[in-house]
Amino acid sequence: MAIATSVGLAGCAASGNDETATESNDSLEFTSRVEGTQLVLRFQAGVIDQVNVVDPAGELFVTRTVEAGVSRLAVEIGTEYTPGPYEVIGLDAKEVVETQSLKLEPDLELTKLRLGKEYPEEMYEGATESDTNAEAILSVTNTGTGPTAVTQLRFRGDVPLPTHESYDETGASGIYDPENDFGADADAIVIPAGETVLIYSNNRPFSPTGRGVECGLAGTRGHFTVELASVHQSEKASLEYEIQYQDTESHGCEYKIEKVSS
Repeated sequence: MAIATSVGLAGCAASGNDETATESNDSLEFTSRVEGTQLVLRFQAGVIDQVNVVDPAGELFVTRTVEAGVSRLAVEIGTEYTPGPYEVIGLDAKEVVETQSLKLEPDLELTKLRLGKEYPEEMYEGATESDTNAEAILSVTNTGTGPTAVTQLRFRGDVPLPTHESYDETGASGIYDPENDFGADADAIVIPAGETVLIYSNNRPFSPTGRGVECGLAGTRGHFTVELASVHQSEKASLEYEIQYQDTESHGCEYKIEKVSS
């Protein structure tokens, strides 16, 4: 999904003083949209020859030259930017032609947790039966207006195999990397603005033998928390679940999970 600002833009002087603003000139058709990790600008060809993007601190974030005849420009934002209000400034011969305000503010939410063994069709390509039985699928939604990236996934509490402390010590993400053929952890997974992305655990939190071959927890109920860290949010997104261990005739533990109502 692309996040767009208004089409009508007010021309203003380089000082940015609101008192100098004139009526909007819709004929310029100067628009900006966030698409993935890029700021995509569209404008009438020949109107501007340069675009400056200014960050919330008033510093130049990026500048791009607009070649003759060009009416579309993509500016990479990435996920390392500072959230807040940005100014997109179109210039011609170093004179400000148009300015537009744009807010880049990601808002990440962990919306759902599912067990791979219950949704094998939703597992990543190449997942083995062992992977499917041990890993989890998480739906992560960015309801904000800027892209971000998730960097750590943790399972705390009464899951069969809680995240080992070594993951925190080394900074390992615990997130499956779909770009790596060797099953390594991802450094980060990008979550574009306005989109929901599936991410997968990579530390086997629901391993059937995580509590031992002979499951001694049958009939017991526990709690666990799923924690997700991201580039921009100081507090981790989290969900709480109950887990019910059940009798089984085979080795390992059988269990069901249920989200704790907020």
